[in-house]
Amino acid sequence: MKTIGLKLSSLCFVLVLLLCSATPALADDTKSEENTGKAELKINNAGNVKAGDIVTYTLYLSETVEPIVGFELRLFYDSEHLEYQKSSLKFENFDVVIYNEDIKGKIPMNCSSLTNLPQFEKKGQFVTASFKVIKGGESSITYFFTELYGENLTYLKKYKLTYDLSVGDKKLVEDGVPPVNADEDTLNNNQGDFINYVDGMGEENSPNKGESHERVGSAIVNRVVELTGTADSVEADKGGFFGSTAFILIAGLLVVGAIVAAVIIVSTKNKSIE
Repeated sequence: MKTIGLKLSSLCFVLVLLLCSATPALADDTKSEENTGKAELKINNAGNVKAGDIVTYTLYLSETVEPIVGFELRLFYDSEHLEYQKSSLKFENFDVVIYNEDIKGKIPMNCSSLTNLPQFEKKGQFVTASFKVIKGGESSITYFFTELYGENLTYLKKYKLTYDLSVGDKKLVEDGVPPVNADEDTLNNNQGDFINYVDGMGEENSPNKGESHERVGSAIVNRVVELTGTADSVEADKGGFFGSTAFILIAGLLVVGAIVAAVIIVSTKNKSIE
């Protein structure tokens, strides 16, 4: 009986040793799985990146026929998977851009100028932003233009938008069609005169014509939200951003001021000649 007890004790001891030795292996397998599949993030159904990577998104503009006077743009990102890197916003072709980096999930920005206007007949960088990958899964980086206009102060009808996505020197996406944000809140509160199309091209130069040229949102401008200040108010964007209504009014006042100044100068010169 004593011999059977000893044998059973020895068998239990061996089983415990086997379980202990197998546990680290199982843990390693789980850890390995997390580091490969679960920690990977797919962005815009195109680029696979890993947790800790710094991803750079660059939006380009081309095929315009007039210089850019002003724009109102928002970049959207999934804050559950991506962390915006402050001070990474870059504008190579605009002198002064007003933007807000403190709103989680989106970066609103605008610009209006009557001097040193950028040309985008050929492909040029519009904006660049960087994000840190904090979680695996699926995510997206999208854009939505409320306004984008040239010298005639009407929205652009001929343009082409493309984007790159990269990690360091590695290009995950190059000259891709940038996804437009189609969130209901965005369409309800940020729709302006500019029309965003799925193919990233204007109505005058896109190969898709008429009904086949799929737009995002409506061409009807909703000014009620802007006037009540519930969407793009100074308070909502912490003072760093103006709604498109104020944006257009400022540009209009600058034009009127320039015309009045010109009239006064000409009138003064005429009186001196007399």
